[in-house]
Amino acid sequence: MASVPRFYKSNIAEGKGILIFSIVLATLLRIVFTLSFDAPEIETSGEYLWQYIIPFAQNPLYSLIGSSAIVGFMAIFVTHINADFVLIRKRTLLPSAITILLFSCHPSFVWITPAYFGILFMLFITAVLFKSYNETSKALVAFKATFILALGSLFAPALLLYLPLLWIALALMRCFNGKSILASLLGLLIIYFPAFSFYLFTDNLKGFFQPFIFLGAEALKNLPFLSLDTAEWVTLLFSALLICIIIGDNYINRHKDKIKVRAYLSLLNFITIAALALFLFLNITPSVNLYISIGIGSMLLSHFFALADTKRTAVSFYFYMLIYIAVCASSFYTIIG
Repeated sequence: MASVPRFYKSNIAEGKGILIFSIVLATLLRIVFTLSFDAPEIETSGEYLWQYIIPFAQNPLYSLIGSSAIVGFMAIFVTHINADFVLIRKRTLLPSAITILLFSCHPSFVWITPAYFGILFMLFITAVLFKSYNETSKALVAFKATFILALGSLFAPALLLYLPLLWIALALMRCFNGKSILASLLGLLIIYFPAFSFYLFTDNLKGFFQPFIFLGAEALKNLPFLSLDTAEWVTLLFSALLICIIIGDNYINRHKDKIKVRAYLSLLNFITIAALALFLFLNITPSVNLYISIGIGSMLLSHFFALADTKRTAVSFYFYMLIYIAVCASSFYTIIG
């Protein structure tokens, strides 16, 4: 097989060039999107803490700064996860670069929303799960992960849907038993009992139950994938194909990674696919599920492209970038049309 081109290896897989490129391109895209598109109307489903951020989010400049700050923090944090757990067995800045690029490819990413808090807290949970591999204190890990999940649900209630998925994730990390369920429920209770008490004492129980209305039958009637347009379908199919290629490559080359790293990759596969399935088939704040799928999936992409050992994989990265540019450009189709 042809070896990896030197330029790709030194500037993309292992160099700083890709990070500089991603920051410059993302900055330009965010500026252009901000100037070309109006900020969407702020929607709320009664989220406990998000409603206090709405006045800030209604200002386009503050919203842009807020979303950019969160994306920057996520870029730093995924690099921290990679360094701490040696997810990628080479020095690379691709996790940061790909995170920045993915969360700057569409006008909707410019504005701060509850979905940003959803992926932010899910990244914290992922770090806890990575650290929990073969951990003996299984109940304590379950408590920590659920506590973070519950805390994040104060901004994005849809995170509560991930509780049963969290138990499966703990099992993938060999860190689950019967006590883990009880510990998880305790983690929920510590967050939601004070919240319930606050709304009870302020005589506003309706406000406490408001976020849970999204679990009603009305929210389950319309399947999100039925409202996707042609460009979104093409992007979705390309993404699904890329995920299949990455999973297949991880399976073929699994002998090159440590057993622990294989477990990490299995966890990332599970969360990415589960979030994508929820986005397609569950009409409950689908943007939260989409952001989680993109944010967690970015680490899979980074692992795949950073460890490229053939020219074909390097070429596929350039093809991926062409698709990325096409997705960015498609946002202007509605304006031109």
